[in-house]
Amino acid sequence: MSLAPPARPPARPAAGPGPWPLGLAAAAVAGLVLIPGHGAHGLWSQGEIGALQRAQAALGAALSGLERSPWLPDALRTQALALVGDPAAIRLPGALATCALVALAAGLARALGLSATISALAGMFALAFPLSLTQGRLALGDPIGELAGTVAALLLAAALASPRLARGLGLAAAGSLALALAATASGLWLGVVLPLAAAALWGPVPASMSSGTSLKRHVPGDMSDGLCSEAHAHSDMSARTSPDDVTANLTAAPSGLGTASLAAAPSASSGLGDAPASLAVGPADVSSRRGPAPASPVSSDLSSRPSRLQTPLRLVLVAGAVAAAGVAGWLAYNQGDGYIPALGAAKDMVLRERPHVRGFHAALEDCGYQLFPWLPLVLLGLLQPGRARWPALWFAVGLALASASSLLYGARAVPLTVPAAVLAAAAFARLVSPRTPAAARRLALVLALAGCWIFAKDARRTPSRIGAALAPTRGEHNYPAADLGAADLLSGLAGGAAVALVLSAMFSAPGPGGQGSSRMSRKLYALRTRLPGWLPAAIMVACLGRQAWSYGRDLLPRTSEQFSLLRPLTRWAAWTEAGALPPTLGVHRVSDPGLELYGPAPDLRVPLATREALANVLRQPAPAAALIRTSELAALHQTARAGGFSLHVLDASNRDVLLIANTLPPGADDMNPIRRVLFDEPPALAHPTLLRFDDFVEVIAWEWDEPVVRGREVELRVVLRPLKAMPSGSKITVRLQQGRLSRVNPMPHDLVENIYPPQYWRPGDYLLHRFRVHVPTLEIVPGPHEVVIGMRRTESSNYKITVPEGETGEHGVRVFAGPHEFAVVGELQVW
Repeated sequence: MSLAPPARPPARPAAGPGPWPLGLAAAAVAGLVLIPGHGAHGLWSQGEIGALQRAQAALGAALSGLERSPWLPDALRTQALALVGDPAAIRLPGALATCALVALAAGLARALGLSATISALAGMFALAFPLSLTQGRLALGDPIGELAGTVAALLLAAALASPRLARGLGLAAAGSLALALAATASGLWLGVVLPLAAAALWGPVPASMSSGTSLKRHVPGDMSDGLCSEAHAHSDMSARTSPDDVTANLTAAPSGLGTASLAAAPSASSGLGDAPASLAVGPADVSSRRGPAPASPVSSDLSSRPSRLQTPLRLVLVAGAVAAAGVAGWLAYNQGDGYIPALGAAKDMVLRERPHVRGFHAALEDCGYQLFPWLPLVLLGLLQPGRARWPALWFAVGLALASASSLLYGARAVPLTVPAAVLAAAAFARLVSPRTPAAARRLALVLALAGCWIFAKDARRTPSRIGAALAPTRGEHNYPAADLGAADLLSGLAGGAAVALVLSAMFSAPGPGGQGSSRMSRKLYALRTRLPGWLPAAIMVACLGRQAWSYGRDLLPRTSEQFSLLRPLTRWAAWTEAGALPPTLGVHRVSDPGLELYGPAPDLRVPLATREALANVLRQPAPAAALIRTSELAALHQTARAGGFSLHVLDASNRDVLLIANTLPPGADDMNPIRRVLFDEPPALAHPTLLRFDDFVEVIAWEWDEPVVRGREVELRVVLRPLKAMPSGSKITVRLQQGRLSRVNPMPHDLVENIYPPQYWRPGDYLLHRFRVHVPTLEIVPGPHEVVIGMRRTESSNYKITVPEGETGEHGVRVFAGPHEFAVVGELQVW
C-alpha cells in the first residue's frame, strides 16, 4: 500500500472548439462578408471623403480646411492608402477591426462557458448589427477605438482572474498598452474610462447564475446559460478534483483573446440541445438523460484561490477610471469651440446652442438603431444574464457613459458590440432552453416580438436612422428611401427576426410540465422532443446571415451610389474616352468633395456660375456635358422647353447631383425623372373626376392599386391639370377614410414626388402624381373607405375648393360641409 496521494485522473477535453478556434472561424466568416468588394461602391461624399483627405494630406497632398480627428484611425487609414493606393483602402482598417470584434464576441462567449453553438451565434449577432456592417463596409464610426477598448477591458479582466502573479502582471501590461491605443482612437471618456470601468466590474459568476459545478455542490448545469449542462456521470470526477485542477483549467486556454481566464474552460456540449427522444417518457428524464459531456469541473467562486494581484489591481482600475473621468470632465468643461485630442472630439455646436434637443434617452435610441432589430433581445439578456453577467454590467455602464458623452458631442457609434452580442446570444439560449420556466419563455418571446414590431414601425417611419446609422445627419427628406426600397427591406428584416424567434421557440425542446392532457398535445410534445437540438440555432443563424447580407452587401452599396459621384463620373469618363462627349465638363453650383476624387483634372472643369451660362453651353450645336444639382433640373428643364434646345439626363444615380448633356451618347438612355411625371396628354386612370382648387390646379382622374389589403403596400395615382403656377411648398392629401379612426395615408405629401415643383407648372401640362402607401395591419378596419382629396397651401390652411361650387359635383364628387377644404371623390374596399 502506497502512502502517496492518488493520481489525479486526466482532465477530459472540452467538447467543441475553444475560444481561439471559434473566434478565428467567426473572424473568417466576417471577412468573407465585409472585405470582398469593399472598393466596388464609391466613397460617401459626406463622412468618408473627409477621412480620405486626411490620409492624403498625411502623405503629402496640399489640402487645407481638414477636420481634426483621432490619431490612430487616421494613421492606419494612411498606411492602408499608401500600401494599396486605391482610395477605398481607407475602409480596410475598419473592416479588419470589425472582424476582430466579431471574433472577440464569439471567443468571449465561449470563454464565459456558453456552448460552442451559442458562442458562434454571438459572433453572428456581432456581425449582423448595422453598427458592425457600417463600420466594416465604410470608413465611418470608430471600430479601431472600439477594438482597442474591448481588448483592454478583456486583458485587464483576465489579469484580475489570473491566479499567477507573473501572468497577471503580463496581462495587465498588455491591457495598459491596449488602453493607450484606445485613448488615441476614442479619447479619455470612451477609450479609457469605459474599459477601466468594465474591467473593474469583472467578477466570477455566482453559483446560482452559473451552469458550471462548484467544488461543494454538484448539480446539473443551467441550460439557460448556454444550453449546455453537465451530466450526472461527471459529478464523480468533479468530486475528485482539487483546487490545483481548477487553476490548471483556468489557465489552460490560450490567453491571446484576453478572455480564457475569465471563467472556466467550457464544459459544454457543442450542440444547442442534447435531450434525446426519451424526453417523451416523462419530464423527470429531462436532466438525467443527457448525452455524454466531458468533465471540466470549475469552481464558480474564484475567491477561494485569489491572486495577490487581484485586490490591488481592482483598486488601481477603479482609481484609474475615476481619475480619467475627472480629467475628461475638466477638459470638457473648459473646452471651447476647438478640438481636444485627449477627448477625441469637438463639441457639437448645435447641442451647445440648443442642448434641450437631445435627451438622455437619445443614446438608447441610437443604440437600438445601431443594433437593429436585436435590442429587445439584448435587454432581455441584461435582465437575466446568467453566464453573461459581466457583459451585462459592461453594457449597462457603457451605455450610460455613451449617453453622457452624446449630450456634448452628439450621436456617435456606441462601442458595445461585443457585450451586446454576448447578451443577445445568452438571451436566445434562455428563450429556447427547456430549463427556463414555460411562463418565462412565453413572456420573453412576447417582449422580443413586441420590440421587433416597434422596430419594424420605426424602419418605415425613419429608415435613414437605420439605413445610414453612422452617416452625418441630413434629415429624412435627404435619404433616398424610396429609390432604395429601404423601408420595405428594413421592416422586412425586423419581421424576419420576429419569425425566426417564433420558429426557434416552437422547435426548441419542451421543458418539464409542457406535456398537456389532450392527445394532440402529447403528440406535439413527442414531436418536439425528437427535433434535432441544433434546429433553433440554425434558424437564427439563417436569419442573421440574411440580415448581414441584405444590409451589408445590398443596402449599403446601393446607398453608396446615392451618396457618391463614382458612378456618374465613371460613366462620363467612358463616354469621353469613346469620343461621344468632349473632354471638358461643366460644373454648375456643385461643391461635392467627390468631384476632386473622381472628376476630371481642374483644368478640364468649366465653372458655370449662372443658369444662363449653363443654358448657353447646352444651346450650342456641339456636344456638351455638365454636372448640376438635382434641385436645378426643374428650372433648367423649363428653360430648355422655352429655348428649344435638347436636355438629357445621362446619369441620375446620385441623390444630389445629375450628369446632363445636350446629346445622347450611343447606347445611353435619357434618365430625366421629369419625363415620368410631365405629359402633354392626360394619362388614363381608372376613375375620372373633376375637382378644382382655387383656380390653380384640377384633379381630373385617380386610382389606387387594388385590392387594398392591410399589411401591404399600394400605390395611388392622381392626374393633375395645372391652370397656373402654384406657390412652392404646396402639398396634396389623398387618403382612405372610414369614420374618424380608420385612415390610410392621412398626412399631406409632396406633389409629383417633388420632381417637378409646382412653381414651374404651366397651363397645358398634365402631371401624374404617384405615391406609395403602406396600409397598416392593426390600425385599419376592413370595409369600404372613402377616397378623400385635399390640397394644402400652408401648415395651417388648405386651398379652397372652387369646383364643384356646391356640395356635390360631377362623377359623384362630394365636398365636405363647412370650409370646403376636402372632397370625397369615390370609395374603395379595404380588405
